[in-house]
Amino acid sequence: MPTRQTDKPSRKEKTGVDRLYKYIGKTKVSFYYQYPNGSSETLASAKLGDRQAIMQAERTAKRKALDIQQGIIIAGSVADMIDRFKTDVAPTHYRDQSKDGLAVRESTYRNLTAFFGKMSPMSLKTMHGYQYLDDRAKAGAPIKANKELSLLSTICKYAIKWGVMESNPFTEMMQNKGDRDVRAVSRRQIVQFYLWSLRQTSTIRNLGCAAMFTYLTGFRAAEVRPFRIAGLAPDGVRVVNAKRKKGEAEIVKHRDWSTKLRVVVARAKQTYKTERMYLFGNASGRPYTRSGWGSVWQDAMFEWIASFDSVAAAAWCDFKDWESKRRARQVKGTFVSTFKLIEHPGYFSLLDVRPAAITTKIEKRSADAYDFAAHANPTTTHKHYDRRKVKRASATE
Repeated sequence: MPTRQTDKPSRKEKTGVDRLYKYIGKTKVSFYYQYPNGSSETLASAKLGDRQAIMQAERTAKRKALDIQQGIIIAGSVADMIDRFKTDVAPTHYRDQSKDGLAVRESTYRNLTAFFGKMSPMSLKTMHGYQYLDDRAKAGAPIKANKELSLLSTICKYAIKWGVMESNPFTEMMQNKGDRDVRAVSRRQIVQFYLWSLRQTSTIRNLGCAAMFTYLTGFRAAEVRPFRIAGLAPDGVRVVNAKRKKGEAEIVKHRDWSTKLRVVVARAKQTYKTERMYLFGNASGRPYTRSGWGSVWQDAMFEWIASFDSVAAAAWCDFKDWESKRRARQVKGTFVSTFKLIEHPGYFSLLDVRPAAITTKIEKRSADAYDFAAHANPTTTHKHYDRRKVKRASATE
């Protein structure tokens, strides 16, 4: 006769954090903290069987447990408010859910939590926002601080909806001002790089065609890097506006064919022999990530500037020598040089090409200049994209 089991398996597990335990119930998994006086508090829970939710609950519970041990107020803290926004709102609030977009927001969450995390939302005041702007400005990021505080202001709006706060203290604040680091790029500069690239490797040729394509169309860099060949229509070139908020209607940018645009597209197609979905894709046919594009662009700019600048040429030789040693595992770390590539007057990035194209349209007083820029507000066109150094006009009489 089989023996009857009387002891139930333990449903209580340790988590690796002192006094924090995991309890597996019939319908959910709970993480609770055991206080020294014998009382306990459930810090997070998730539905049984939902592995992703359980992992998220465990991360939240561990953070709260560590905060409790450090004597930090957890219930309704700003850190908890930011975490709630990040987990529940951000995935649907932001249209950009790419790896790069997530990384930028994650960095912002960390900076905000480090400064405001221990505070109670009800104790937030406008002066705390100015303290944050000053602190980040001293750290060398005055303009980035404006964007970070803007995100916190958005989080506060949701916190009011959740009943965590009564009002948003970060509205209508004076933001940090910084020197506008505006790089004015000429058409000649872009054309020279383009013509030089046609005699280089397929990778550099690809970048040169992308630069000229951007100048001729005025598309954003985020629209050019993943530009699909399917966007080449019989009557022109089309792309969906990449910069729009989630929920906004799509705006299609259309550029009529010109002789130069046809030539650039044809040369871009000839860069690689294999069939591809993306016009300016990498060697494997996939679109470049922002960091991947930045890496190959830097090398291409370095080599191009070295072709006409002796100082840059010497630095380029040093870099190639260092790179060969790195591949042979003779050196480690990063390349260090007194030559500053981005400070050279010949340097520009793909982000600088669109303003140059819009400036050209404005200088020519083209009737379609605003449609070319495709900004919802014409003020944006003049404030951020008009790089004219001379404003020419006729006399009144």
